[in-house]
Amino acid sequence: MLPGLLSVAGCRQSRFSLENAYTQAHLQFSRGFVDQPLQEAESGYQASSRYPELNWKFRILAAEANLRKGRVPRALELLQPEPPPDLPEDVAWRRQLAQATAFCLSRQTTHAETNLDQAAALAGGRPARIAELNYVRGRCAIYGGEWDQAERYFRLLNDSSSISDPFLRTSALASLAFSLQKQQRYEEAIDWNNQALAAARSADAPPLEETILGNLGFLYAELRDFPNAQKNSAAAEALAEQLKNPADEQKWLIDLARVQLARGQSGAAEQSFYRALKIATSLNDNDVAEKALLNLSIVKLEQKNLDEAEKYQRQAFDPQLEGENLARWKLNEARLLTARGEFTKAISSLLDQLHQTADADKQSHNVRYLFRWYIQAALANAYAAENNDAEAEKWFQRSIDTIEEAANTMKHQEFQTAIRDNMPVFDDYVTFLVDHKQNEKALQVAQLGRARTLVPDDDGLRRPVNTQAWVASIQQYLRRNHAVLLAYFATTQDCYLWTLTGTQLRLSRLGITGPDLDILIDSYKSAIQRHASLSESTAAKRLFQILVQPALDLVPKGSHAMIVADSKIYSLNFETLVSSQGSDHYWLEDVDIQNVSSIHLLVRPNRKRSSTRGLLLIGAPAQADPHFPELPNAPLEMESVRKHFSPRDVTSVSGRDATPASYTNGSPGGYKYIYLATHGSANAMEPRKSAIILSPESNGTFKLLAQDIISPKLRLNAELVTISACEGAGTDVQSLEGLIGLEWAFMRAGAHQVVAALWDVDDAITPQLMDDFYDQLKQGRSASEALRHAKLRALKAGGKYATPYYWASLQLYTGS
Repeated sequence: MLPGLLSVAGCRQSRFSLENAYTQAHLQFSRGFVDQPLQEAESGYQASSRYPELNWKFRILAAEANLRKGRVPRALELLQPEPPPDLPEDVAWRRQLAQATAFCLSRQTTHAETNLDQAAALAGGRPARIAELNYVRGRCAIYGGEWDQAERYFRLLNDSSSISDPFLRTSALASLAFSLQKQQRYEEAIDWNNQALAAARSADAPPLEETILGNLGFLYAELRDFPNAQKNSAAAEALAEQLKNPADEQKWLIDLARVQLARGQSGAAEQSFYRALKIATSLNDNDVAEKALLNLSIVKLEQKNLDEAEKYQRQAFDPQLEGENLARWKLNEARLLTARGEFTKAISSLLDQLHQTADADKQSHNVRYLFRWYIQAALANAYAAENNDAEAEKWFQRSIDTIEEAANTMKHQEFQTAIRDNMPVFDDYVTFLVDHKQNEKALQVAQLGRARTLVPDDDGLRRPVNTQAWVASIQQYLRRNHAVLLAYFATTQDCYLWTLTGTQLRLSRLGITGPDLDILIDSYKSAIQRHASLSESTAAKRLFQILVQPALDLVPKGSHAMIVADSKIYSLNFETLVSSQGSDHYWLEDVDIQNVSSIHLLVRPNRKRSSTRGLLLIGAPAQADPHFPELPNAPLEMESVRKHFSPRDVTSVSGRDATPASYTNGSPGGYKYIYLATHGSANAMEPRKSAIILSPESNGTFKLLAQDIISPKLRLNAELVTISACEGAGTDVQSLEGLIGLEWAFMRAGAHQVVAALWDVDDAITPQLMDDFYDQLKQGRSASEALRHAKLRALKAGGKYATPYYWASLQLYTGS
């Protein structure tokens, strides 16, 4: 009897092993993996013939895995014939769902509906099954391109509370986001994808996480939020490489490279496109290979290497080209025709493309604003190259209008800003006007998009106005304030400076490209951070020669200089640039400087201000987070400011009372001066979450966020806000909007002028610096003169604190 007993034990062990294998394979499949679960399911199907229920579970799982790889015939083969009627109903239920999915993928709609109806009957009103059924119906709608139907099913699914399966929840959230993405409702898609990403990470589902990250990278890129686009695409590509998923890796590389190219990182972009091309070639994926080649052609076009651009363009051509790849190929071809001087052909092609795009958009009920802009900009440049100035101006203007329309479709202001800021919508137009010696109008166009969040359209300042009258109003302001204005504009091909005095306007080409200027500015910032002395400030000297020297005869010693920066120039403190007029010295010693986000801020009509008085002084908070230790000199700093005011005019809040509510509930709109002495936290990815760090409230909240500061309920009338906190000016540089962070928030809330830091504020030197600053203010000096006086005193004291790192972080931003 012993052999028989062993035989029975062997069978039990075999079934147990198979059941365990099925459980593990199903879990891995639910987490988003495919290859290993497929292998296990196919193997288990072959090994489980003695156990009908288990055999069918393996067959269904193998079918589902094959469907995820697009292998419909094999899936249908596995799902035939009918399972035995005595098996549990769950087997029949899952088979119906798998068959429906297979028929949806192969566009056999009638068969799919039959299976879905049979599955609905088997659901029997059970919420969990209805949820799964809605998920499959939603996926079928996606396969059929019925995005609104897909959205309806996934919303039903996500609105229900019946999803206990975390993987189904994750997939439903991601699928809803994808259906919205295909409808070009990108902002909503981002919100749902962020929920899906949190769910994927909670469920430990790396393949799902990878897909969601990749989709987020694409979405942020479409909305021109390049920091978030690059972060997510890079993370998706790295995860795909780690998961050994080259089919996805190549896609995310394309998205990453597009963002790199848009951000001026052409070398990195070229490498990423090459990597994507190599993978696509190994996979025989013509679609991705075509995308890589077309983008490589664009890289070479921008580098003005026409032979290489032509080579990639020819390699990308395929008689079967369709959809986006065909449209991109035609656009590239038209740009090449323009570069070769075949203007008539180029213009004809571009006009045809514009009509085709409009027709396609009308049919899809979605406007592809960005692609339409690329065509219009190419048309403007073709007409400009042909010397048809009237048509060139018309299409430049239309391209600007298109970006405005795109921005106005955005619900969130940060995306409106990103669309306007991160498309080179004004670059070629400004260059065109400069080339035609229309220097005043070039300046006007260069200012069109600036500081939109600080100067809203309802101020009436962005409506078309006579250029000469506009310049006259600027010069009147400069005469009245005895000031000189330096306005910059950087493009990938050139950089410009307009110098305006009360009587003159001069345009200077700076002889450097935007990307090269960025490299020099990065070198300057690095020198600042390592506490470089005057003699070590090579980059600061070079920047002075490039940015200031061309205007120096119009900015004599003792001038009040107003800087309207652009792109990375916003992150410079011009006071720290080194002049070689006479012996080497910081420009601070020659001029006082104010930073202005837009000329419109200067020339807009005087804003009505309610009467304000006194000082709101908040700082020296209790430690709320180990990353933000108590500042030992903050009480001394607060005292150095407070002593310059009458005690009855000061509201001072410190220690544990210095909470976010002490600001939001403290009627900040009633104060003439506001001073914050604490830590600051800049957030480059989400600048509205930059924060003033204060004491914790009862609910644990200790951050006064930029998004709180700009609340309409907290409208300010302050003449001066001083943010004595690290990186109060922000670290997110928008080419047209400026630095987005705490300074921007207080300016937007209504502050007249803001003092904020470009880098870390040193706790040891700040009390004396602020003592000097407020002493000079109370003596009647302007804020720019007072701040310069305080900095000069620190500089001339010599020693450790004479390097710009210590005295130059805080600088003045003005609104009028």
